[in-house]
Amino acid sequence: MCHRSLLKRTRLRDGRLKVLVAGFITIDTIQLPMRQIISVGGPPSYAGLVCSRFGNEVTPLTKVGNDFPDEQAIWLARNGIVLRASDRSLTRPTTRFKITNSPGERMLILASRCEDLSVSQIPPDTRFNAALVSPLAGEVSTSLLTEISARSDFSFLDPQGFVRSFDPDGRVSTSPLRERSILSKVDAVKMDRKEAEMLTGRSDPRQALEKLASIGVRKAIVTQGAETCHVLDGTRIYEVQVPKAPVVDTTGAGDILSGATISWYLKTRDFLRSACFGIAASSLSLHMLALSKIDLPMSVDETALRLFSMASPVAAL
Repeated sequence: MCHRSLLKRTRLRDGRLKVLVAGFITIDTIQLPMRQIISVGGPPSYAGLVCSRFGNEVTPLTKVGNDFPDEQAIWLARNGIVLRASDRSLTRPTTRFKITNSPGERMLILASRCEDLSVSQIPPDTRFNAALVSPLAGEVSTSLLTEISARSDFSFLDPQGFVRSFDPDGRVSTSPLRERSILSKVDAVKMDRKEAEMLTGRSDPRQALEKLASIGVRKAIVTQGAETCHVLDGTRIYEVQVPKAPVVDTTGAGDILSGATISWYLKTRDFLRSACFGIAASSLSLHMLALSKIDLPMSVDETALRLFSMASPVAAL
């Protein structure tokens, strides 16, 4: 059966589009200047819940241990993120991070790591309208990424887990991408400035996007915290201003951006407009703690429209 027919059948079955989110669900200990909080985290939580809020049917592809709290699994299920038996590890604990947020600095320490994700976890005979692949600690293999992309109409990569290294104490740093072939397997890439440098060897966001375009990538976003974002859409690179917003907690903000961008792209098929929506959603969530970010304010639509109207092309490829 052709992909278009299968996509139509998927939509008609229950009226919702299907989104896969691959990456660890975590338990995060977040140290803020004045307090410490413990929260469920990871891309299937932040990005998956945003996609679910948009009415999509979300399938998490993840691993958690038997130490994952039942009450949290129930809460996730009630909000559209259902953990299956195949998502449970019988031998390894849930992935845990210690995250320290302070002005101008963010430090991550990997405290425990669950087992790798596997192809066998992908529901059989299911095609997805979109997939977010966002590993945190090398849990997604190249072969799994390839299979997810083959089973998805739009594959969106956050490469953070492909460019991370961990010292003996679990401290996270970045390192150059080893498997460059992954970039040819996806439709879009979202990265921060440091990750873009690890992928391309270019520290300037515009030059990094030009490098990605030269190897066939046609949709990409480079973020720089509160500074200007750069968006590659087809043969043009755009600058998008980031809204000024108070910052309380940055945890999950990148996943909010990914989930919002994917959800809007499924509605509009306009990547630049969708990236502006994701940037607006992420920025306006920064005053909220942990998973409270998923409740996007009503002002996101207006802010996204303003960003889109002001987006300026800076290069034609």
